[in-house]
Amino acid sequence: MSDARQEILSRLHQLPTLPVVVQEVIASFQDAGLDTASLAYKITQDQGLSAKVLRVANSSFYGLSRKVSSIQEAVVVLGFDTVRSLVLSAGMMKVFPIASGSLFDRQAYWQHSFRIATIAKALAKHFQQGQQLAFTSGLFCEVGQLLLDLCIPQQFSAVLQRHADSGLSLLEFERAELGFDHAEMGAELIRLWNFPQEIEQVVRGWQQPEQSPTFNSLICLVYMAASVENGASLEDMKSGLGETACSQMAAKWELLAAAIPSAGQLEQAASLALHN
Repeated sequence: MSDARQEILSRLHQLPTLPVVVQEVIASFQDAGLDTASLAYKITQDQGLSAKVLRVANSSFYGLSRKVSSIQEAVVVLGFDTVRSLVLSAGMMKVFPIASGSLFDRQAYWQHSFRIATIAKALAKHFQQGQQLAFTSGLFCEVGQLLLDLCIPQQFSAVLQRHADSGLSLLEFERAELGFDHAEMGAELIRLWNFPQEIEQVVRGWQQPEQSPTFNSLICLVYMAASVENGASLEDMKSGLGETACSQMAAKWELLAAAIPSAGQLEQAASLALHN
């Protein structure tokens, strides 16, 4: 095992603990009989987290006609799924704050992630997928980059500097330089924090969907969302998905353009990172 891999795996268990309410929000994905009122009350017990959630809820992104003043009210106005997403993002940004002092730009990362999540949610609505799971999967799909920046900042900065001229994808270059990639490490973090298995599979496999042993429609959807965010052409998108996925998508490609949020909506989504 490489020294860098060992360093990350050992640091995984030393990361700041997610707030208890965030852990309960993660567990709520698996709870069909969830008492949303009870969980909303628990969110209010973490004043810092509640303040962040309300700050985002009252941002221009949601365009509410009146100010939301409590978590319970936010659940009524925005829906529990949306509030759950806000709690998760605020909790994760507590562990991985925007300021890092390294070459890796965490603010840009979070803005990028919110745009992917917003696109994924919009696609899910058109493609009959779970919108909440799609949003959360999109939001954390590249969380391994944050982990590498936190655990091995100098090595990861060097990888980012040299990658541009390599002609390889970032995953390929990381494997060549480090012996592992951020998708693998991100999936380990998601597993450790008990996120749903579907999200772990997305984090591990969305960047190379045709090679993923657990390929499914959610991986496909997040791949498309990230491709749109990165400005990929339709042909590039189809090439990356592979023949099997493209055949499954045959009747849905025409829905893609209509499903993509406007540039203005995506910039508003990116601004959510600044409110946390």
